Amino acid sequence: MWLLLAALSSGCARHDGVAAASPPAQPPREAPPAASKATPVQVAMQHVHLHVADGIVLDVASLRGEMISRTNGPPVFDDGRSYVMQISSAVVSMDMSSLQTLLNRFAFGYEGAPLKNVRVRNDGGRLEMKGTLHKGIDVPFSTKASLSATPDGRMRLHVDSMKAVGIPAKGLLGLFGLELDDVVKLRQSRGIEVQENDIVIDPGEILPPPEMRGKLTRIELQGDRLSQIFGDASGKHLPRLSPPDPSARNYIYFGGGDIRFGKLTMHGADLQLIDSDPRDPFEFSPPEYNKQLVAGYSKNTPSHGLKTYMPDIDDVGRKPSARTTPAGRPSR
Repeated sequence: MWLLLAALSSGCARHDGVAAASPPAQPPREAPPAASKATPVQVAMQHVHLHVADGIVLDVASLRGEMISRTNGPPVFDDGRSYVMQISSAVVSMDMSSLQTLLNRFAFGYEGAPLKNVRVRNDGGRLEMKGTLHKGIDVPFSTKASLSATPDGRMRLHVDSMKAVGIPAKGLLGLFGLELDDVVKLRQSRGIEVQENDIVIDPGEILPPPEMRGKLTRIELQGDRLSQIFGDASGKHLPRLSPPDPSARNYIYFGGGDIRFGKLTMHGADLQLIDSDPRDPFEFSPPEYNKQLVAGYSKNTPSHGLKTYMPDIDDVGRKPSARTTPAGRPSR
């Protein structure tokens, strides 16, 4: 859901005899999950910082959705490819540091990538990106783009300006015999298309699995943050959930259906993962959640549910990054 500028130079095509670096072939995009007999698992999140990969954090103010299995078995939390997260509503954001890491390590983190050393910032409400364009030789470039949501809930990136070596990109690309469509050689597997000077992106496909589906209704830059609001593409509004501890400030809740964690399967899920220190958002790492489980403790409920209290991922032996230590965080 977060690639934004990954489209800007995801590959350069050959044009008029000019060869440019192109990324390696990608595996075909996975087909939507077949109809599953498994009951979707209801999910709610509140005040959670999701550490989806090292240096990449999604700040989830709130989220309501469903885990839909890609098979006839239950979703496997340890395997993001086993399910789809269907979002009914969500308010999420990402800071510029996370976006920059996403671009450098994932979008362009391969040999022969057309861009490197990418830096991003908010330039008066437009997204500015600077870095190095590899065209046989390394050429400094910069671009600015405005962001908006399309009527069908995708992300629109309107390229207002592009420059390389201080020369407007239009002139330089003309010299190379390239057009914008060549610079952004888009692959259907990424859910991206070019419409004149607009790049339209189907969000949710560049981060590590699981795939997230929802309708983007609003996107904007707010200071150092990229904020996005999602709704359900089908127009369905899921009812509010009632977790075991409704007074918890920061939590992730799984309700109904079956779900698997490691070697354990919970039938008729009623599991609330609760931040053991509610003074700041719940720093939760899906790839490393077992560390947090081991360091925490659980309480059964009268209705056979489970409340699991967990410390932040940075408090269980993981070196905190500058990004994940909020300014003014209370000392422990």
